[in-house]
Amino acid sequence: MTLFAFWRIFDCLYAIPLILATGMVYSASRHEDIHDVLRRGLRLSGWIFGFMLMVLVVMMILF
Repeated sequence: MTLFAFWRIFDCLYAIPLILATGMVYSASRHEDIHDVLRRGLRLSGWIFGFMLMVLVVMMILF
């Protein structure tokens, strides 16, 4: 029953703008140049997305 909750891809799409906003705001608080903010913000967003994806895979394996 809980396996079907993981496959609801449209619910996971709400996380994309939140991940991007988190990466950009954190990066903007550290850098002033717009190119640094965009480059490092997207890189941080990729890290956050990868971490969340790994947690999802672990949860699918365990549960």
